[in-house]
Order: sequence, then C-alpha cells, then structure tokens
Amino acid sequence: MRRRGLVTTARVLSMELAEPQVDVAQALKLTVGEKIHRLRRLRFVNAEPVAIVTSHLPARIFAGIEKHDLEKQSLYYVFEQVYKRKLHWAEESIGTTIAEEEDARVLETEPGNALLVIKETTYDVQNIPIEYSVSLLRSDRYTASVISVRKN
Repeated sequence: MRRRGLVTTARVLSMELAEPQVDVAQALKLTVGEKIHRLRRLRFVNAEPVAIVTSHLPARIFAGIEKHDLEKQSLYYVFEQVYKRKLHWAEESIGTTIAEEEDARVLETEPGNALLVIKETTYDVQNIPIEYSVSLLRSDRYTASVISVRKN
C-alpha cells in the first residue's frame, strides 16, 4: 500500500492472552495447553477504516509482545527485528462474509454489507507457523491481488 502512495495506520482494539480455538491451535501447530496472544487491530488507509485484523500469536514465541507499541510499528517489523523471526511464506484463503453489527460499526459500514475475509498462516524461515490471522475487509475499500509464481 505504501508503495502506491497510500498512508496506512493501525489502532489496537484489544490484546489478550488466551486459549486458542481449535482452528487456531491447528494452524499454529500448538500443543495442548499452549496459549496465544490475540491481537485485534483496526487498519486504516488514508485515514479511512478498511480492515479489522485479528492476529493469533504463539505466546511461547512472542513473550512480552504486549509491551510493544503496535500502533506505531509494524507487527512484521517486531517479528523480525525484536523476536528475530524472519518471515518466509504465507498461506492464505480468501472468501466473503457479511458485516455483523459490531464489525460494521467499527468499519463504519452497514450491517449486512459484504466483507472480504482473508485467513492467513505466516511461517518463518524454519517453516514454523508464527501467526494465524483473520482479516475482515471492507469490499468497497479493498481489492485483493495475488501474484502466482510456478517454480520448476
């Protein structure tokens, strides 16, 4: 987005240490009893709300992450510079849903409007899943683009 001249910002809506739901535990390959940090952020482009992103982070990898100002620095910057977890690849699934009342209020849209849903698992260079995120994006303010490369 920044490469296209757009100004991106974020506001932290919540951060909590939690028990993961089954799909989150599976995506992050957690063992029974492991906890996660659940970070919910509102993402803006040119001061307009575009997405609610809920990131699930293994607590064993990201101890103390709640002490970082995740409104002023990129989450991926913190991964790589503070926790020394170099990002390598991600798997995404893209779909749609409708805005429920609370999400519509936060995104400044109407309940029932279409939202894009992107579920993503991000891996480091050791192929360890370090983030599972669910993004709800206003479909009138966001377009998903994908580049596919075939390796021989």
